[in-house]
Amino acid sequence: MKNHITNRKANSNIYLPLNGKIEEIKELTNDVRLLKIRTESAIDYKPGQFFMISVWGAGEVPISATSLYKGNTTIELCIRKTGIVTTAIHSLEVGQSIGIRGPFGNGFPLDIPRGKDVIIVAGGIGIAPLRPIIKYLINNKYELGRVTLLYGSRTPDEIIFKDETEQWKESGISVILTVDKGNDSYSGNVGFVTNLWHTVRADFKNAIAYICGPEVMIKAAMRDLFFFGMSDEKIITTLEAHMKCGVGKCGHCYTGPKYICTDGPVFSYKQIKEQSILM
Repeated sequence: MKNHITNRKANSNIYLPLNGKIEEIKELTNDVRLLKIRTESAIDYKPGQFFMISVWGAGEVPISATSLYKGNTTIELCIRKTGIVTTAIHSLEVGQSIGIRGPFGNGFPLDIPRGKDVIIVAGGIGIAPLRPIIKYLINNKYELGRVTLLYGSRTPDEIIFKDETEQWKESGISVILTVDKGNDSYSGNVGFVTNLWHTVRADFKNAIAYICGPEVMIKAAMRDLFFFGMSDEKIITTLEAHMKCGVGKCGHCYTGPKYICTDGPVFSYKQIKEQSILM
């Protein structure tokens, strides 16, 4: 069978997949896996950018980078099994090849948190694109104010990176978890993540927020933070769309006047309001 993956220099042709080899697989939940993929040469990418990940015979799917980023030959991707391509990815084993195109998109701005309080709001699998932001903030914590993570999941068993949240706490981040539905062994918060604002110790007028999760959560979180006095330019989110090409050619992710894959996927609340994206 002919392989769709080519051996080439990283990023030299955005239309051809780069060859990656699965180096490690971690089961995070019943339907979420963390894959560590080694590439033949280093790839530079930023938190918030995404890759088109492919399996021969199944197709391609956009997946955000879940790891830190500068000049690495390994990439971590957090993948939930939801469809044909992600099911095919979940069937792969350590040592097998996988196709990688990218990175694509603009990524999160990392130059503006200095001296500010930082609020991170995540829902479900939305914690994955925010994980490299969290690691970046930990590495630069002496330049920041207070950092708070509000993370909501459907159930306690579906909390992703549960072990790492303890490490984040030890690094000085205030981590506040909530679930939609608890169980007999769970004694934490129950309810929407946007019901936890009272737990946040931050100067909202001098803060920045990074948000990722379900659309309904993103909308509610942005509106609340703006109401609390946060600048709409400092409320940053990453949006999902049915991206097929990653380079603004297919039109699947065209929303308002923007292509999510090339103009985004990261937008400020100001951009979203002014250009009628998402709302």
